[in-house]
Amino acid sequence: MVTPEAPDNESLRIELQQALETYRHWISQLTQASGFFITADVALASFGFSQRLAVIILVASTLPMIILVEYTVIGSVASPLINLALRVERRLLIRKDSLAATFARAQFGLIPAVNHIEDLNDEGVRHLTLKWEPRWSAIPIVLYTASAVQLGLFALSLTVFHYQFM
Repeated sequence: MVTPEAPDNESLRIELQQALETYRHWISQLTQASGFFITADVALASFGFSQRLAVIILVASTLPMIILVEYTVIGSVASPLINLALRVERRLLIRKDSLAATFARAQFGLIPAVNHIEDLNDEGVRHLTLKWEPRWSAIPIVLYTASAVQLGLFALSLTVFHYQFM
């Protein structure tokens, strides 16, 4: 005879699977789109230098900020998925070898509670808030720097190297 909890556990397993697949999908989208924008950035900057057109270098300097916006938007979607997966794993009594905890450590490793996520009780996991990296962490700072360097190259190309604007 089937126990009354069987459908509930099965639906929780499906929910967990969907949450983890959706998280992986969003992170894959971030990787693919970032690769596209980085390639476009390099191609535009190279074309601007080869044709001696400063406006192309100016356009290229906007692409790191587009990557930053994409990173922020996808992060705001992906972090609640990890919270959901952690709560579902707790309801399914998955404490060791938790895939959601592994994803949380990979993305949010700087948050002290994430390093000991297996030791948290159910109430601690329920109140755990994982937020994507703030605007002044490693990845955003690299993107800010890339834009600033490219804007500097734009200014140098106009003033020192006397490139045409258009």
